[in-house]
Amino acid sequence: MKKIVVMGVSMLMFFQVAKAQTTQGTVSVGGSFQVSTYKDQNYSQNFEYSSSSVEFNPIAGYFVKDNVEVGLQLGISTSQAKVGTNDPSRGSSFAMGPFARYYKFTSNEKFAFTIQAGLLFGSGKSSSPNGNDTKTSSFTMALSPGFSYFITPKWGLDLSLQGISYSSYDPNKDVDNNKRSSFVFGVDSFSPSLGFRYFISR
Repeated sequence: MKKIVVMGVSMLMFFQVAKAQTTQGTVSVGGSFQVSTYKDQNYSQNFEYSSSSVEFNPIAGYFVKDNVEVGLQLGISTSQAKVGTNDPSRGSSFAMGPFARYYKFTSNEKFAFTIQAGLLFGSGKSSSPNGNDTKTSSFTMALSPGFSYFITPKWGLDLSLQGISYSSYDPNKDVDNNKRSSFVFGVDSFSPSLGFRYFISR
């Protein structure tokens, strides 16, 4: 009986501490990391096509009130693509912008549904195999649903979906009237992203 009481009290304390990580004054830091590769051995005239990319998205936030977080998000990426034995084309980009997130805890207080609104302003550079460099720019605004799961009182896992987004991309800043834009909404657009958070309470 004592063991049951101790376990019950311990679980209650954990839930209270987990929820306390989203109280006013708490700071969070974290992010996500993604590596992808692709290869097509019959791309064109038996030439092999391959590509790879690495993306890192650090994030830092501050809870201005209980369950309401505002902060800054970054996007850092590098990529390359190669056809046959040709030299690869390479690209890199950096993006930064504000975000706001709301947490809604469920009856199991280790879980919280989230909704995040954010903006990203980006710039980058792409290099072709012949050595020509092109400057690029981008803008994205998105409304992303998801949820957070508290593994421990201070560590949380985030699963976010793309949700609704608008993006604009300029593949060459030296050329006028060549911007591309897109608006995405719907279940098919839900591209999941897994990240982590570390919560620092007062």
